[in-house]
Amino acid sequence: MKKLNLLFAVLIFIIIAAGCSSQAANEQGAESIMNTENNKSTENTSSIVSESKTDITPTNTAGARLNYFGHASMSIITEDNKVIYIDPYEKGDYSHTADLILVTHDHFDHNQIDKIKNRSDDCKIITQSEALQNGEYKTFELPFVTVEAVEAGNNPNHDINSCVGYLLTFKAGKTVYISGDTSTTNQMSELSERNIDYAFFCCDGIYNMDNDEAARCAETVGAKHNIPYHNEPANGDLLDTELAESWSAPDKMIILPGETIILY
Repeated sequence: MKKLNLLFAVLIFIIIAAGCSSQAANEQGAESIMNTENNKSTENTSSIVSESKTDITPTNTAGARLNYFGHASMSIITEDNKVIYIDPYEKGDYSHTADLILVTHDHFDHNQIDKIKNRSDDCKIITQSEALQNGEYKTFELPFVTVEAVEAGNNPNHDINSCVGYLLTFKAGKTVYISGDTSTTNQMSELSERNIDYAFFCCDGIYNMDNDEAARCAETVGAKHNIPYHNEPANGDLLDTELAESWSAPDKMIILPGETIILY
């Protein structure tokens, strides 16, 4: 009888142990399944994020950019990659294919158009000869910019009848005024009505107006940003930064040679 009871007890123990083992296995299996699902979920999320990052294409919101070479030389590349060179002379990046070349007058430090080797088939060259004819200042409508010739010169070194400045109006409506070599002109008061965004004023004080006169001209024109340039021709420097910093024009902006600014 005792043997029978012992056998029965062992049998009960085996059954209970087997049940516990099965439950543990089931719980472990469930946990394994949950971990697998979680891993899949994490993998899928990572895949989506990675794919999303790959699909994002940065958009270039910059419009026209102006590259100042120094002295009176610069280039402007419009938002649709049309290239304008102004008064080519100083060393700079002339490698871009030109669509428009502007020259304010025929002095050697403003008219070195041979520096520009690459030109589009319909590249337009506008010098003072085309811009000022029989006392009339011409306007040129191009698909990417409107160019208006304006008065310049008006001093013993620069005849007002053979020099021009330029007012550029881009498709976005932004305007840039290039004074060229000049002293005060009567037309500057008319320019104040144009709400000009960027205005370049020569201020060398040797061949043209000095800092003080250029500051008064800047006040007259009333541009949002007034930029000194062509201020050290005697020493051949690209820009006299000390002289530029002492310029008392309102809303002054100094652009150093080699710098690029976004116009809009």
